[in-house]
Amino acid sequence: MNINNFITFDIEEWFHANYEEENAKETTAERGLEVSQYDATSTNLESNVDRLIDLCAENGVKSTCFILGDVAKNKPYVVKKLFEAGHEIASHGMSHKLIYPMTPEEFSTDLRTSSAILEQITGQKVVGFRAPSWSVKRETLPWFYEILAQEGFLYSSSIYPAKNTIFGIPNFPVTPHYPTSNFVLEIPQSVMNLFGNKVGYAGGGYLRFFPIWLIKQQIRKNNKEGKPIFIYLHPREIDIYQPRLKLGVMDGYFHYQGIGGCEEKLSSLLEEFKQSFIRMDEYALKLQVILGTLPKRT
Repeated sequence: MNINNFITFDIEEWFHANYEEENAKETTAERGLEVSQYDATSTNLESNVDRLIDLCAENGVKSTCFILGDVAKNKPYVVKKLFEAGHEIASHGMSHKLIYPMTPEEFSTDLRTSSAILEQITGQKVVGFRAPSWSVKRETLPWFYEILAQEGFLYSSSIYPAKNTIFGIPNFPVTPHYPTSNFVLEIPQSVMNLFGNKVGYAGGGYLRFFPIWLIKQQIRKNNKEGKPIFIYLHPREIDIYQPRLKLGVMDGYFHYQGIGGCEEKLSSLLEEFKQSFIRMDEYALKLQVILGTLPKRT
């Protein structure tokens, strides 16, 4: 069975992460880390992205990259490198603001602004979106996909189809599907059943935590059942030299555990499943062609 899988990267700086614990809600400046000193040129983002590009090239894989508008504005050369290497350029919003506190108007403005920056750099329409920190909740669904459709998006990859302490929609379908009639495809995060609960395994802290044999086993299982999966990582997750915040125990563990071995895991996954990986825009467009209905492009 020929199943498509996806490699995806959320392109953002190390300080863009959202933290759960109350003692982590201070700004980096309040923790003695002045964000402005890391702006523009002095982070490891470019070298980390270079390494991700190299790993993909070694295996002939094209990824989908969800890029923050702020990153694209400050470091357009990072976007150009990814684009010229054949990777899809998609939106991750402007500055990693969560979706559910936004009004529909605020989200529409954020989406349009971030997409315009990316499109100016590449000269191509942005058709994919990923919400920062999987922050689409059930109450945002009535307007979320409608706005994406209005802006000509083909797909979203924004929902964690299970319960987490800060995100997730329990009982949401776990496979790619059209949640509404406006033909915006949702490609939800990949989850597995663990002791009666659904939990992520193929990206971020989950990928860094679980052993590689279990991750591969789950990918093979899902693919055998006809279910595509996606892997996701942030550039900081292969960077052992990134600045570190003084977080609480839970946040610190989730954000920093397993970083030393993350690149090796990614390399192993790319090598084993390289024949199955395609860009998300290619997958979404293929489904639209099959359906015979393409969204209005603006």
